Amino acid sequence: MNELHFVRHHFTEPSSHVEQQRLFSESVSNVVIEITSYCNRKCNYCPVSKFDRTSLDKILPEGMFRKIIQDLQRISYSQGICLNLYNEPTADSVLLLERIRHVRHCLPESNIYFSTNGDYLTPDYVKAMVDAGLSSMYVTLHPPVNASYDDTYAVTRFCELSKRLGKTVEARHVSPGRTIQGDITLFGLPMYISSTNYELYGANRAGSVSLVNRQTERSAPCNRPFNDFTVSYDGTIFPCCQMFADEAQHREDFAIGNVTDFPDIFAAYASTTMAQWRQHLLRFSPKKSPCDTCSENNRTGTEEERCERDRIYRQFVGAIEDQRPNQKIVNFFRRLIKEAN
Repeated sequence: MNELHFVRHHFTEPSSHVEQQRLFSESVSNVVIEITSYCNRKCNYCPVSKFDRTSLDKILPEGMFRKIIQDLQRISYSQGICLNLYNEPTADSVLLLERIRHVRHCLPESNIYFSTNGDYLTPDYVKAMVDAGLSSMYVTLHPPVNASYDDTYAVTRFCELSKRLGKTVEARHVSPGRTIQGDITLFGLPMYISSTNYELYGANRAGSVSLVNRQTERSAPCNRPFNDFTVSYDGTIFPCCQMFADEAQHREDFAIGNVTDFPDIFAAYASTTMAQWRQHLLRFSPKKSPCDTCSENNRTGTEEERCERDRIYRQFVGAIEDQRPNQKIVNFFRRLIKEAN
C-alpha cells in the first residue's frame, strides 16, 4: 500500500471531474469488488453467519462490473484489485475466471487477487486462474461451524490442503493458540495460507458481529477511506470493507451510495459523504459509530504521529475543538474532594 499523501480534496469535494479523477488516481491503491454474494461457510466471527448467503447466489451485474473496470482503465490503474469481500469467489469457477480475464485484459499492470477459504481449490483450478491472469491468492483455513480455533485442527487443514494441491505448504510462522501462517507457489502463483484465532484477532465488522473480549474504544485513525474503494455485490459503495451490504443499518446509515448513483467511481470516491468519513477518521481522537469499536490496527500512536495528524487536520479541515475538560472545573472538584476527606 502506498504511503498516504494528504491533499485538501480528501476532505472537501472537488469541483471538477478532472480533480475527482486525479484524487482517485493518486490515492486509491486497493479496489475491492464483491463479484457474488454466495459463501459456503458460516463462521461465527463473520456477519455471513447471520444471513442466508447459500440458497441464492446474487451476482454483481455484468454491466456494473465492466463499468468499474472501464473507469479504472481510463486512468491506467495498476494497483490492487480484490475480487471478494464477504463472498467465496472460487465457488463459481466460470464467473471468477471470466472476471479475472476481463480485468487482466483491461488492466494489464494491476495486481489481481482475492481471499478464499480454500474449499474448492484443486491444481487444475489454480492453473486456470494463473492462465486467466491472477496475481496472488490468500487462503484462510477456518474451523468447523460454531467451533473455536484449535492448533491441532489447523495443522490438519494445512496437511489436507497440501495433499489436495500436491505440494507441501511451508509453515513460516507458528504462534500456538493464535495463528499458523505459511505459503506455497503453485504454477508461479504466490499463495499465502493462514489459520487464525479470530476470537483474538477478529474485528466486529462495524458492529455486525460480537466477539468475546474484543470490545475496544477506538481512537486511532483509519486509512481505508483514503486507500480503498469498496463495492458490494449489489453495487453498494462503502467507506471500508468492514461494512456488510446485507445489514440494513449499514446500507441505510453507512453507505456512500450505489455505483449507479454516480457518473463514475471517481465521483463516488470524491463525494462529500466520503470526504466526511475521511475527516472523521484522520486524527487520533474518539470515533463515532460504527468506527468507535473497530479493533483493526487500533493503537495510541506516538506523540509525533498525533501531532502530525492534528497539523494536517488544521491545514485541510479547520480548527480542532478542545475536548479536554475545563481545568478550572477539574480543580474545583479536586478541592471539594480534598476538603471532604
